[in-house]
Amino acid sequence: MFSKIFSIIALTTFLGLASAGPVMPRTSKMCKPNLQSMAVTAFGYFNDGSERVKEWSATPEEGSHVVLKTASKEAFRVGEFILEFSGQPTNTYVIKQVANTQRDLKASVASDGHFVFTRTNVGTQQFNIDCEVCQDDGSDFTHANTCTISDPNTKLCVTGSSADGGERLGMRPCDGSLAQQFGFIQALSDKQLSTVVFE
Repeated sequence: MFSKIFSIIALTTFLGLASAGPVMPRTSKMCKPNLQSMAVTAFGYFNDGSERVKEWSATPEEGSHVVLKTASKEAFRVGEFILEFSGQPTNTYVIKQVANTQRDLKASVASDGHFVFTRTNVGTQQFNIDCEVCQDDGSDFTHANTCTISDPNTKLCVTGSSADGGERLGMRPCDGSLAQQFGFIQALSDKQLSTVVFE
């Protein structure tokens, strides 16, 4: 049952993100999220010295950067992204935006290493997503957490603190740090949302 009370800081626990150290050990048992192309909110940890979880944000237009912004209760109500299996033998994913009704914008790796949405159909639009927790068994809410998103070609990981120090997501060598840990949760109904409390 989804009856837990969350504070904005408690979301770090939900995502499996701890602030005890800069590197998260990975378990040997990983899973692939099966979010059935449902609308989800994506969260990450921005390495800005705070312990707050931040949500992904991007406008539905060509070249839009994925940035991190402070999560709010409203973030649970409206899922902004869709994770779809690519259909390739590699079990990779494409990431799309709900607001882009034509579904022709996909997350891509720009030439400068930033994580952006483009229409270009290239290999950099497919990503490995490996998680420590995949809750997709029909329970009250579906989510995946402690997930790493990586480019199968370059082996670089999506990182919550880009090389230029901004809030744009970028690609960096995989190191297991908090800045490379993400989570996804389905959009919640008003009834489910009524149980979520932010301080």
